[in-house]
Amino acid sequence: MGNGVTRLIIGAAFLAAFGIGPAAAIAVARPVAGAPLLVVTPPWVDPAATVEAAGGRVIGLGRAPLAVLAAGDAELADRLLDAGAWLVRDGTGIKWMCGGPNG
Repeated sequence: MGNGVTRLIIGAAFLAAFGIGPAAAIAVARPVAGAPLLVVTPPWVDPAATVEAAGGRVIGLGRAPLAVLAAGDAELADRLLDAGAWLVRDGTGIKWMCGGPNG
């Protein structure tokens, strides 16, 4: 095997292990009561405003253009979807990956 092929195989394995795998796990993780929530909104909506409108609070050190981490009561996930969020998932994994407090 040539050196370039070996690099390609190693790169693909790295991406599968540390890129696609965790992203896929986060995408399918259902909200869990008491856990942080990953809230994804449309581009024309402020994610923090959506969380506040649903009665939750934004947590974490930063935010992405389309997403924030949120905390609130057990019904927050349903209210976030009603308020316009595209996706609400368990945010524990993303909090850990992004180095959030206690994560």
